[in-house]
Parts: sequence; C-alpha cells; structure tokens
Amino acid sequence: MKQSVFILFVSFVILIYSLVNYYLFIKGYKSLPDKIIFQYSYVCIYLFFSMQFVISRIILLSDITFQSKFISEIGGIWFAAVLYFLIIALFINLLEFSDKFFHFLPDFGIFKFKILLSIIGLVFCLLIIGFINARTPRIKALNLEINKKSALGNLKIAMVSDVHFGTIIGYMEIKKMLEKIEKEKPDIFFIVGDLTDEGVTKEFVNKIKPLFDNFQPRYGKFAILGNHEYLNKIERTLPIFHQLNITLIRDSVINFVDEFVVLGRDDKSKLSALGVDRKSLNELQKGVDYNLPVILMDHQPYALDETAKYPIDLQLSGHTHLGQMFPLNFLTMSTFEVSWGFLKKWNTNFYISSGFGTWGPRIRLGNTPEIVIINLSFNH
Repeated sequence: MKQSVFILFVSFVILIYSLVNYYLFIKGYKSLPDKIIFQYSYVCIYLFFSMQFVISRIILLSDITFQSKFISEIGGIWFAAVLYFLIIALFINLLEFSDKFFHFLPDFGIFKFKILLSIIGLVFCLLIIGFINARTPRIKALNLEINKKSALGNLKIAMVSDVHFGTIIGYMEIKKMLEKIEKEKPDIFFIVGDLTDEGVTKEFVNKIKPLFDNFQPRYGKFAILGNHEYLNKIERTLPIFHQLNITLIRDSVINFVDEFVVLGRDDKSKLSALGVDRKSLNELQKGVDYNLPVILMDHQPYALDETAKYPIDLQLSGHTHLGQMFPLNFLTMSTFEVSWGFLKKWNTNFYISSGFGTWGPRIRLGNTPEIVIINLSFNH
C-alpha cells in the first residue's frame, strides 16, 4: 500500500472510530446520574481510553519505529470494547424504536445508570475472556495422505501464520511459540505471512534471534511475505528474515531432490505497495516436478479454484484470523471460500490457519490462536 494511500486509509479509520466514540459517549453520558462528580469522572475516563488508539495510529503515521506497548495494548483493548459497546447500543436503539409502535418496554428511566454499569461489566467480562484466549495458542494436528511417491515415508510440518511480532507480540510470545513447536519435533517449519508488524525494532529482533538460531528443524525454516510486511514498509521488514536466518521464498520454488517441492507466492498486496504484481501461479509452477509432493504457501486464501487446477497437493494460508473477534467472523466467512480450517478441492488439500497472534486488540473471541502440525504421509 503506497504511503499516501495508507495515510488516507488510516485517517478514514480514525474518523470513523472518532464518530463511533462520540456516539457511544453521548449514549453513556445520558445514562449518568445528575451529579457533577459522575459526569466529570466519566468524561475523563472516556477521553483517556478513547484517545489511546488514536495516539498509537498517529505514532504509526509519523514513522516512529518504537511504540509504547502500554498505549498500543490499551488502545487495542478499547477498540475491541467499542465494537461490543456499539453492538449493544444499536440493539438498544432497535428495541426503543420498536417500542414506539408496540409499547412492550417498561419505563427504565430510573434504572439507566444501573443498566449502563451492567453493560460495562458485560463487555469487561468479554474482553477478559478474549484477552486470555488470545494468549492461549492451541496445537492443531492434521494427518494427510498424499498419493505421490517420495524418498520420504512422511514429512512433519510445523506451520504458523499471522504472528504479528512487534509492539504487541513480543519476546515471551515468540519464546512460547517456538517451545511448543520444538516439542512437536517437526521436519520443517513454515511461516505463512505476517511474521512482523508495527513497532519492530532492531533491539526486538536481536532479542528473539537466539530463539530462532537454537531451533533447527531438519529441512530448515521458511517463510513467505504477508500484507503486513508491505504495510509496515518492505525495506524495513525484509532484513528481519535474513537476521533470523529464515529462508524467504518470494515467487520462487525450492526443490528437495526426490523428496518434495515447496512453492512460495509473494503476497497479493505487492501490487498496491510497489506497483509491481507478483508472478501468476501459472508462471510460478512452470518446471515443477509434479511427480513429487508439492506444497504451496500463499498468505491470502483467494482463488482456491486456481490452485486446484494444478497437481498441487497442499496449500497453506492464513490472513483471515477467522475475524479475530465475533461477530467479525461472519465477514471473513462471507469474503473467503474457507475462512479457517481444512478443505479438499479435487486433489488439492487446503489449510487456512486462524493465525498465532493478533492485529490491533490482543483479543480473540469466537476463535483460537493456533500452531498447526501437519503429518504428511506419502505412497512409496
């Protein structure tokens, strides 16, 4: 995404966010007791929380590489809170509108403040559940049989997507992720886009480098780019893969002779970011030995039919987060053929991960973060 377009997009998000916050502020203010202490406290608390997200976005626009974890955490959590406050407020508006015609609601006038406190308590509980859930990645195991010959009897893959290492996802999260993966003893490790996010500094990367250096699967560590590598400036994010000794596959093919083949597609956001399109799948797959098992990594799971036209045995994708926060999963489910999980289309197996980390709020509701372990077995 070009810088001017990115600035315009972020400015639009801040505008919508501000309008929604103003609407919710007024709704809440009307429910307060007629006492100056309540009103003054409400204004101060509301302004404090609502401004954190705006401040974090302004820091991002100013091109500062370091962001305060506190500002980003609070801003993200409040962003999630706004979503659920808005849903509840709109539902209440619908009830009030319906009551004008059907007169089914009692007079809640004297209970408005108690209702407001109950709503705040409900949203707070949802955020705690989502906060804990986002910090509890699960192992998702998948066993697949590939009807092709290989010098290998089987291949154990560890896969993550959407790690979003940066201001929110830091050293401890990466440490726990790699510890969980190492316990599975995979043969190969794939990072299927969005390893990095905003706020990455050289100090952050230097700190996690020993973790990656100490993890040496048999066939190595491989990654493709996601949209956030471009969103946070490709010239800044590319060196991170080299620094961590992760082999980056950009519209290229890696052949493991007589064993298997790995294809890695550049992210589709390359066109909007650099004005140059990635290779088509038809270009990329030319010369591939389809007698061997073929694995494709493509961050965004669009056009699955196109992949299934070729003798590609497995496509690994991410990007969707499965909406990250309910009910946004309905949006990703309507956008993608598969928003999360396994699909077999003709002879091609697809797995779309819900991701390891989060973007924005460190909140997950209606889905779980995951590390995917895929056991491939081959016909000799």
